[in-house]
Formats: sequence, structure tokens, C-alpha cells
Amino acid sequence: MFKGQPKGLFALALANTGERFGYYTMLAIFMLFLQAKFGWNGATASQVYAIFLAAVYFMPVVGGWLADKIGYGKCVVTGIAVMFAGYVCLSIPTPANTLGVVLMVGALTLIAIGTGLFKGNLQVLVGNLYDDPKYSAKRDSAFSLFYMAINIGAMFAPAAATAITNRFLGKAGLIYKADIPALAHQFLDGTIAPEKVSQLEGLMGQMPGIGQMDTAAFCQYYIDHLSSAYNMGFAVACFSLIVSIAIYFGCKSWFKHADVNAKQAAASATPSRNSPRSRRRAASSPSSWSSPWSSSSGWPSIRTDSP
Repeated sequence: MFKGQPKGLFALALANTGERFGYYTMLAIFMLFLQAKFGWNGATASQVYAIFLAAVYFMPVVGGWLADKIGYGKCVVTGIAVMFAGYVCLSIPTPANTLGVVLMVGALTLIAIGTGLFKGNLQVLVGNLYDDPKYSAKRDSAFSLFYMAINIGAMFAPAAATAITNRFLGKAGLIYKADIPALAHQFLDGTIAPEKVSQLEGLMGQMPGIGQMDTAAFCQYYIDHLSSAYNMGFAVACFSLIVSIAIYFGCKSWFKHADVNAKQAAASATPSRNSPRSRRRAASSPSSWSSPWSSSSGWPSIRTDSP
């Protein structure tokens, strides 16, 4: 499966692995981030999540249209840059108010646009590598390897997100408990049921580093540090994109010849009228010259050039 593949396949597959690792790291903690940061319930967070995924799967249509205009490689690089900006916005702590929601929506918009520009066009570059008759028989196995690389990136992403979250919570003397974010928001909003207060206080007792903190202070402390831990998870996505773009540019010579869209391929296949090849064809064509002894009257005549 690996033998005889062009080097460009491995470069593009590794670049995609880094991007997918960052994307699925973000997805692994995204809904938890919404609930911890803004206090949204599962239904509201799921709606935002669904709209975001719908945008991610729609934007490749725009990416394909744009690639016909500017080329696949430019779309891939632009997509990584736009995605990077989106992950940076998510990784920066923001207030849990309307401004924070607006910034979060803006970050998701950038990620969706960047994914649409990157995802499909990188796969086209892989396919173009196998337009070469030397490699055409290996196209199917190449895409098997390519999608294997995607799944490797996706497989390790949730574990990485969990490890980062737990690490930063541990530094603050906290342990992740899934029930605390909702209970903490309810306590701060004054909507918590009396029986839930005792549950919250029981969970507080399991935290090793909070000292004599009262319930209200603990709730705000936990929400702030959990949200910041998720921000660090989004920062990992930024780092993975840096790795992807480094691989892409570092190995670009391996697949540069595949960065040709249909319009460029047609133009290169049709010789220009002013090219040496076209001029040679014109010179050798019988219709392109006439005998100096012919005339319209049918009698021989000598044609002279005027000075």
C-alpha cells in the first residue's frame, strides 16, 4: 500500500492529519465549553453545535467555486490562515456576556469558512497526483492512506482535549466534575433547587485546592478556570495548524505539479498561437504560402516586394 506512492501523498496526508487533529480537539470540548462558559443548557448548546456543523459541511461548495478562480493551493493556504484566526479567537478568554457570544460566533464563522476552503481542495490535490499514468493505478490505495491519516488525527484529539483540560484544572486545585458547571450557574443565577445546593456542596468537598472558599466564590472560580482550560484546548488546535502549514510549505515541491485546476490544465494543453510550435505548424501548412509565379490571371508572373 505504501510502496510506489508519490512523496506528495505523504506530505498532504500529514498536513491534513494536523488540521483534523486540531478540528476534532475543538469539537471534543466545544459543547462543554458553551455550557461552562455561558451556562447554556444542552438543547441550546446542541443547536449552536448543529448550525456550526451545517456551515462546515456547506462551505466546501464555496471553496470549490473559489478554487476554480484562484487555484487549489491558494485556497488551501487561505483556509488554514482563516481557521487559525478562528481558533485564536476561541483560545482567548472573553467575558461571558453578549460580547463574548458575538466573538464566539465570529470565531466559529472563521473556522467554518477556513474548513470549507481547506478540506475539499486538499483532497483534489491528492487526486491530481494520480493523473500521472505512472501512479494512476495506485489512486484507490492512496485515498485509503489519506483517510487513514485523517482518522489517526481524529482518534487522538479527544484524549488530548481531556488531558489539557484536566492539567489546567489541576493547577488550580480543581477536578473535573460534569455536574458542577450547570449547578454553579444555577447557584449564581439564584435558580438552583434547594436539594441541588447540597449536591453542589458535596462536589465542592471533593476539590483539593479550594480551602475555605464559600459556595458563591467557588462557583465563579470553577467556571472561570474550567472555561480557561477549554481555551487552552482551543490553543492546541492553533498549534496543530502551525504544524500543518509547516509540512505543507516544507514539502510543497513534492506536489506543486498537482496544483492545477481544470481551466489551467486546458490552457496548458492548448498551445498559444504565438508559441514556436504554433508558428512552425503555420509555416508548414500549404495554405499559408503561395508561389511567387502565380497570378490571378493564370499567367506566370514574378512578384516583387515594394521597397
